[in-house]
Amino acid sequence: MSISAQDYTQVYLIGGATPYEWDNTQAQTMTLVSSDTESAVFTWTGPLKASDFKFINELGTWNPAFTAENENESVQIGKEHRLLYNDGADHKFILSKADFYTVTIDLKKLTMTVTQAELEPSEELWIKGSAVPNGIAKLSNAYGVADFLYVGELLQGNFKIMTTETVGDFTRYIVPWEEDIDLTGETRFIITDDADIPGWNVTIPDQAYKIKINLISEKSNAEIYIPRENLYMVGGAPACGWNAGQAIPFVKDEQNPDVFIFDGELKIRPENVEPNLFKILGQLDWNPYSLHPHEFNEPILGSKYVRIGGDDTKWEIDESKQGRYVIKVNTLYETIEAQYVEQGSKVIQTNDNGLFQIISQANGIRITTPEDCPMVSAQLYNMKGQLFHSIRNAGKEFVLGNNVTPGIYLLKIDCGKKHVVQRVLIK
Repeated sequence: MSISAQDYTQVYLIGGATPYEWDNTQAQTMTLVSSDTESAVFTWTGPLKASDFKFINELGTWNPAFTAENENESVQIGKEHRLLYNDGADHKFILSKADFYTVTIDLKKLTMTVTQAELEPSEELWIKGSAVPNGIAKLSNAYGVADFLYVGELLQGNFKIMTTETVGDFTRYIVPWEEDIDLTGETRFIITDDADIPGWNVTIPDQAYKIKINLISEKSNAEIYIPRENLYMVGGAPACGWNAGQAIPFVKDEQNPDVFIFDGELKIRPENVEPNLFKILGQLDWNPYSLHPHEFNEPILGSKYVRIGGDDTKWEIDESKQGRYVIKVNTLYETIEAQYVEQGSKVIQTNDNGLFQIISQANGIRITTPEDCPMVSAQLYNMKGQLFHSIRNAGKEFVLGNNVTPGIYLLKIDCGKKHVVQRVLIK
């Protein structure tokens, strides 16, 4: 009989929460900080997503492994959790929020603790290069601590992502892992202080690119944005239950084809699985398109952002607020806004994209600018990219597109370093 002794010299963090997810050849190496007859303590500090993880003893193999005591055990920040060593149950730890953490594990005492890390991600990112109109633009800090978004035009040329607006001693560059890789789709990137490493190339110019940067997974995702035709509500809380074929449709906003509105009843329905939860589909089926919150069981009231695909997270309704909800989703900017309507209250809908108020009217589009943006340039294109109307050095409020044939157009607004590209409907 042969028995393998437990290896106390190495351990690796692996799982959907880690940058390389479940690739056991690239799991995160933990650092040995102390070892004696009673303990073998390892730590790892870095970005983790809201997902699951466990530990393995050796790269390239799943055994031996260190797992949670219970199935889908929720991680309590700062609390000590017990570990099981190679018992075959394969229980995972579940992290509910993406952030930067320190994970500490003792292989001999079989304990694990997750604490908030002192590391802070970049608070600002900038896209810079010949492909960017005006040469540079700021990314919005889109969905949380380490997610950034660029929505707008890209020209034929190249660009990098920078951590500072101007190059300095502390500037770092986000560039693709591989040279000459296609911009669109999901790609891995590296963060470097080497300014000579080439960035992304743009071969197909377009008015409406969408680029997402995630500093936790170290992945980018870019696409030429194509408007959605439909969104549907499904879950334990809406009347349809978890029947995708009977999911409840959203209504497209007449003044903004990227905005969809649900106006209906959400309540806790004990007859359904997960009676207080829901998610959003792009078709009367589970795949290929679905929208989710960034955290498990995220309260819908106060939720700001959606995530396309990925983990099957869901929104939760408050037990004390069951009834009529108005939920607005912007598929271009990937935002969500929910309003619980008290009985007898009126619903007020806005067309505010966060920078400019844009209202379609009979004679064109009325645009109201923020206080810190008094001088604006705006252009109106048809969907073939032909320029119909433009205005420069406009005031705080103006109308664009007088006497233009009703239809869907592409509106571009520039105000200093603020840029917006949005599809609009002219009545």
